[in-house]
Amino acid sequence: MTTMKAAGTVWGVFGHRFAIEGADGRQLADLGPKGAEGVALRVGDAVTVEGEKKPSEIKVARLTTADGTVHAVTWPDKHAGSEGDPAAATAAAEAAGYRVTGEPERKPKHVEVPAEKDGRAVRLHVDRDGTVREPKPKTEAKTDSKSASAEAA
Repeated sequence: MTTMKAAGTVWGVFGHRFAIEGADGRQLADLGPKGAEGVALRVGDAVTVEGEKKPSEIKVARLTTADGTVHAVTWPDKHAGSEGDPAAATAAAEAAGYRVTGEPERKPKHVEVPAEKDGRAVRLHVDRDGTVREPKPKTEAKTDSKSASAEAA
């Protein structure tokens, strides 16, 4: 992990990201959605950021404003919680009110759980920390257009 410190003037604000210009040129800084809570940056503000240097931005861990106020930004641990445990994912889905309808499938960042709720079939994404998110409509198996055409004839 490469850390970086940059100081300058805010010249653009884009949700939880902002751009600064200083002695090292222009830098894009990311506070993350939770880190941006309670921070009201405006164009023209003088700031200092410290954080992890990524190819296109700085993932801010510490933001200091011109008045000396320091905002610590914590990022979620990507490896926190279970390591994609299908049993834990099933339990989380059931606790969220879903009926699990098939076998959970491990993915790199989550476990996909086929489920249904209120008569609607979905494929849930259950994060390692047990967060149930992004219910996506379950799609029917795609049929080969040639075989479908032949059956219709």
